[in-house]
Amino acid sequence: MSAAAVTMSIVPVPTKPMEGQDVTLTVQGYPRDLLVYAWYRGPASEPNRLLSQLPSGSWIAGPAHTGREVGFANCSLLVQKLNLTDAGRYTLKTVTLQGKTETLELELQVAPLE
Repeated sequence: MSAAAVTMSIVPVPTKPMEGQDVTLTVQGYPRDLLVYAWYRGPASEPNRLLSQLPSGSWIAGPAHTGREVGFANCSLLVQKLNLTDAGRYTLKTVTLQGKTETLELELQVAPLE
């Protein structure tokens, strides 16, 4: 790893979303030579957990897609109108043009309305 290597990270915006709010899972340091990415609700090892993927600019919804998720070219994932069942693990898998694969996980917490 060179000093210039960028580590990918997922930052939810807002960081502590409430039930009913929208949250964007913002990806920082994603590869510039990205070929495809895929978001999973849960572990990436289970294909039926696929939420969305974006190969070369066309966005595809997967089996776990509820209609409230939108993927963007910068790898970010918007989840609209959160409910408590949206909490849990989200997994991002990226593949670069060189075939380098990276997997990142995030535990999303959704605060219930008072």
